[in-house]
Amino acid sequence: MPSTEDRARDELRELIGVDDSVELRPMFGALAALVDGHVFAVAMGEQIGVKLGRDALAELGAMPGSETLMMGSRQMKAYRSLPSRMPSAERLAWLLRARDHVSSQHR
Repeated sequence: MPSTEDRARDELRELIGVDDSVELRPMFGALAALVDGHVFAVAMGEQIGVKLGRDALAELGAMPGSETLMMGSRQMKAYRSLPSRMPSAERLAWLLRARDHVSSQHR
């Protein structure tokens, strides 16, 4: 049976699917999703976290089960976890929102 970390990585791969604009690669013990060389999502531990702008972070943060992502003891304040009970279609929508946000920041 896969570990919770493996399940999060598998889910990230599945949600991203075939998207030529996205690169998946291991980074700092996590699986990172990058657009134009910049991280927009990570599967870390049993969570998938997304990088968002301030308003979207607040919106996601208001949802039960979403937390500020932690890397060791360090808070990654630009990232929030997707609630584990969030439906897949909604999780994908947040991933795409994060991808578009990060892509727009680096044009």
